[in-house]
Amino acid sequence: MCSVLGCFNPKISFNEYEKLNKKLAHRGPDNSSIKEYNFKNKKLFLGHNRLSIQDLSNNANQPMENERFAIIFNGEIYNHIEIKKNLSFKNWRTHSDTETILFAFEELGIENTLSKINGMFAIALFDKIENRLYLIRDRIGIKPLYYTFQNKELAFASELKGIPNHLRKETSDKALIQFMSMGYIPSDNTFYKELFKLKAGHYIIFDGDNITLKQYWKLPDKTLDISFDNAVKQTHHLLRSSVSYRLLADVEVGCFLSGGIDSSLTAAIMSQLSAKKIKTFSIGFEDKKYDESGYAKNIASLLKTDHYQYICRPADVINLIDSFDYYFDEPFGDPSGLPTMLLSDLASRYVKVSLSGDGGDELFLGYDRYFITDNLLNILKYLPKSLRGAVSFIMAKSGKDKLEKLSYPVKNPSLANLYSVLASYVKPWNLKKIFSEEFINQTWQNKKLDVFSLQETEPNIKNNEIISALSIVDFYRYLPDDILTKVDRATMKYSLEVRVPMLDHRIAEFAYAIPLKIKLAKGRKSVLREILYKYLPAKLIERHKKGFGVPLKDWFKKELKDLLYDKIAALDNKFNKKYLYKMAADHINNNKNYEYIFWSLLRLK
Repeated sequence: MCSVLGCFNPKISFNEYEKLNKKLAHRGPDNSSIKEYNFKNKKLFLGHNRLSIQDLSNNANQPMENERFAIIFNGEIYNHIEIKKNLSFKNWRTHSDTETILFAFEELGIENTLSKINGMFAIALFDKIENRLYLIRDRIGIKPLYYTFQNKELAFASELKGIPNHLRKETSDKALIQFMSMGYIPSDNTFYKELFKLKAGHYIIFDGDNITLKQYWKLPDKTLDISFDNAVKQTHHLLRSSVSYRLLADVEVGCFLSGGIDSSLTAAIMSQLSAKKIKTFSIGFEDKKYDESGYAKNIASLLKTDHYQYICRPADVINLIDSFDYYFDEPFGDPSGLPTMLLSDLASRYVKVSLSGDGGDELFLGYDRYFITDNLLNILKYLPKSLRGAVSFIMAKSGKDKLEKLSYPVKNPSLANLYSVLASYVKPWNLKKIFSEEFINQTWQNKKLDVFSLQETEPNIKNNEIISALSIVDFYRYLPDDILTKVDRATMKYSLEVRVPMLDHRIAEFAYAIPLKIKLAKGRKSVLREILYKYLPAKLIERHKKGFGVPLKDWFKKELKDLLYDKIAALDNKFNKKYLYKMAADHINNNKNYEYIFWSLLRLK
């Protein structure tokens, strides 16, 4: 993997930009380069750090140029050899994917090239003839790209630490509320005012004065007429093709293996397609309620992989906290980033590239919240309004965490309210208790604080397809802004490239075109389960999903308790400290569970 960085009309020197570029060297320790270009009589810096995966020679270093374009590129184009064969240009200096797309953009144009490439990427492409700068992000949002345009200065980078300090001075109160509710900052927003994420499936055209944002890809709005057996057959074919593509490398490729459906299927297909024995990696926990390392070890044994595992302990978390915040840049509240970092550290000792099973829960419906939301809405629509208040009151006073959380949507049943309970860390109706009421009103005014308004883009929800609609919401929001952000930062800390076969855009397009009744013909994730049965016995697969959790609930009662109290004491007057101290006492003494709220608080700087 790599990093990209650049600035048009910079207010700091070339030497200062070299220092910024080196701050991203963990993403690409094999070569660091920065070059100055003339863009409408102003300076344009393009910087790159390279993790050498395809063509390890210096000829493949970046920035790379031809007569028309200069390019810096973070990612991999898995089908670049096929594209290369169909280009008229033949005087190749490298066998890198960077050179392929450089000449493809020149010969085929921007959108035509984007329609043909299969991969993960964040690209900056400078047209030296037309005087235009293109910033491009892959269809799914696997690779990050941040940008800002302030006072006629455009800056962009793979991570926020690559943006100069003078362009990220003021934090966003709106982003703070979004973060505390969801544990991540959604859509194109960031923790800093006037600084944005480029949305997945979009690109920017910058002419030196103005930015034009264009969308080049989205999920197709179609439904296939297909049987379950055919859906399984075609998904299997696409997965094998996707895994095969992602084995393209001039270095060894390994595989993350949690023991769940998605990673087990990825490892199983990889084992069949690889020319030699593969390496697999897993993380376990001392607390057996969270530990799935035994399942991963059994699956690795059946697949005959070289398997490596690490058992996570509370001390590992405490030792990682500072680097966690540094590498994630802006507050990030998903605690599974910690075991992902430990897993990445483990894998990076043996391989330079690893496959991961992420994406299966969104594409093939694995999350409990989809089904809970759908079931409860169907129940509540038959509950008379006169009874809702009484039932809600009883649930709110029950003393049981889950019933208390559901009391609000029982009284005010809507898709947004129910999903807010299930998909948010701090429930919107509790935000005024955590923050001061004045702060909430000033920042959010009269908007409804549900999970959809917090993320701003209202999804296209069909009442009879709630499960499918919610998975689409997660595909466009939770997947890129939480899951893929977590994987990118955690792996890049250790200069490890991770590839995600489930998120090949062909699989995404096909999965979302499968009718819901077919996709769930034999239960949740039944398409993937049916494929996995071809490789592994069902008894190894059929168990309750634990997820990639961390025992924070217990750690906040012991190892992390002092850190929590110190953090609450240090918070500013935007927060209601009295209420937060009460929450801490309730968590420690009364078996309440506020682990995600507390973890998010610790992430604030």
